[in-house]
Formats: sequence, C-alpha cells, structure tokens
Amino acid sequence: MSKQLTQAVATETGEKVIAGSVRPDGTVRKERRIRAGYTPQDEQPVYQSRGTVAKASIPTCPGMDEAEVAALKAAASKGKKPASSGQPAAPKPKPAASAAPSKPATAAAAAAPATKPAVEAPPAAPEDPKVALEKQIRNLGKKVRQCAEIAEKKAGGAKLDPDQESKLAKSLEWQQEIKQLEEQLAKLSA
Repeated sequence: MSKQLTQAVATETGEKVIAGSVRPDGTVRKERRIRAGYTPQDEQPVYQSRGTVAKASIPTCPGMDEAEVAALKAAASKGKKPASSGQPAAPKPKPAASAAPSKPATAAAAAAPATKPAVEAPPAAPEDPKVALEKQIRNLGKKVRQCAEIAEKKAGGAKLDPDQESKLAKSLEWQQEIKQLEEQLAKLSA
C-alpha cells in the first residue's frame, strides 16, 4: 500500500480520518477514524527490558578513553580476551592426563547413590501394624467397589477388557482377604 492511501486527513470537524480507497479486487474500503493520541504500531518505541536498560547505563571505568572502551567491546564480541599487561597465560592441562583421574571419580559417584537409598529406608519401616492393616482394608475395599461397578457394566451388556475380567475373577479373593484382615485388626485392638 502506498503512503498516500494511509495518510490521515483532517476533516472540517477537526478529527483525523484515513480516506476510503478501492482494493485491487474492486471492493471499497471504508474511511477509518483515528482517535486522538493514537500512535501506530510501527511508530511505538521498542520495548527494552530492565536488564537491557541497566546494561546500557553502566558507566565505564574512570580515566578510560572511548577508543579503549570500543576496543574492549569489539574484542568481547569476537570472543577474544584483550591482551593483559604483565600476566602470562596459564598453560592448558593435557586432556589425556585429566581423563584418567575422572574415571575413578565417576565410579565412586556411581557407588555413593546406591548406598544412600538403603539409609533412607529405615525411617519408613517403623509403622504401626494397626495402621497398616487399616490401609490394606481400605485399598481392598476400593478394589471390591470397582469390581461391583464392573459387574454392573457387564450386566448392562457392555464388553469388558481383559483387565476388567481378571478383576472380577479376583473379587471373591479380595472379599475373603478383607475378612481375614478385619479379624487380625480385631485381635490387635483387643
């Protein structure tokens, strides 16, 4: 679209309007009114985060020339470090020498996590047997209720999955196990 079509025109009432135009396919664009104080998207200032603004406002070292600052920034952007006066470069260690000690360290690190879970297990072990029995009874009761729902579905003519059929088969076993656990719980309570 050319600039002439999008330029705002002031009407006799004082409001700005983008004049109507004809599209290439022959349809007519209506004229559009521009609100007071509106700035187009492409003319709005670009957002800058706090970090960007803070980085731009960092002062340079006192006594440093603009040319030195520019040279440092150019070197940093290239990934090179500027030459420092009086400090020799540290020799790089050979990769073969550093690889040998790291193997035993990784073996020791692999062995350490294997012993740690064994230490964490005992705090969970001292549990009240009464609480454990009640928990088992609740879990089995939930399974028996699910079996009852599955039996209703089967009576309604729905096709069951193999998992659902195996649950139905185990329903009587679970009910008997609940009775046994309730007897054990009664013995513990007495």
